[in-house]
Amino acid sequence: MLKILQIIFCLLLPLFINAAERVVSLSPAVTELVIFAGGRAQLCARSSACTMPEVKHLPIAGDLGKPFPEAVLRHRAALIISDIVHPQANWQVLQRCGIKIELLNNRSIDDLPRNVRRIGKLLALPGSEAAAAGLSGQIAELKRRRPSRLRPAVVLFGVSPLISCGDDTFIAAALDLAGVENLAAPAGKKYFVLTPEFLCTVRPELLIFIGVTGAQAEKMLEKSSFRHLRRCRRIFLAPDIWGRLTPGMIPAVAELQRQLAAE
Repeated sequence: MLKILQIIFCLLLPLFINAAERVVSLSPAVTELVIFAGGRAQLCARSSACTMPEVKHLPIAGDLGKPFPEAVLRHRAALIISDIVHPQANWQVLQRCGIKIELLNNRSIDDLPRNVRRIGKLLALPGSEAAAAGLSGQIAELKRRRPSRLRPAVVLFGVSPLISCGDDTFIAAALDLAGVENLAAPAGKKYFVLTPEFLCTVRPELLIFIGVTGAQAEKMLEKSSFRHLRRCRRIFLAPDIWGRLTPGMIPAVAELQRQLAAE
């Protein structure tokens, strides 16, 4: 297989000259960062997880964090950018073929301006510095307006099973900026399944659902074991943007901050 790929690359080598602008993104968050930085026109392919309307017309050249070498070569990409690495990703084959690999550290809101600047440098995007500076200013304002008192809450990504997150996630940090303490955090690290028994031991003021419909949340709260949660002062159905770290997270945090401050 390697010899076949090397032969394909040699045949396609002339097409790679001056093709540094051709980029494959292997995660939805990175795709949004490239678009935000002004590099939408340079995306030549995407991962199967990148389903936003702006890039749905692009061919698929990998799964989440996992490139398909033949597809990357076929679409004459010169650079792959990702913030996720699939354990079965075969980067070595692509590197031997001269494809550049850029793995971004995209774990906290503070990483967003740095990643926009990095993408801007890689793709020579003239407006990326201004875009990154704007993000930095918005983040500074979020920190300035962070409430001193955090509201106890439980955040759930799914109700069957119950999925929450720990303190070592960008979502927990974003919730903290909004003025929210996730009471489920002690139950695990990163992302994990909560037991119904644990959920029954906490008394949150807020219940925050991410990527859950109102009907799904209502069905969960109808169960006798969860009826005590109806006493929460507020139930929020957070938009899907909370599920990935992109520039869109900043206005989402600001909106939750605003709603809580208005109570």
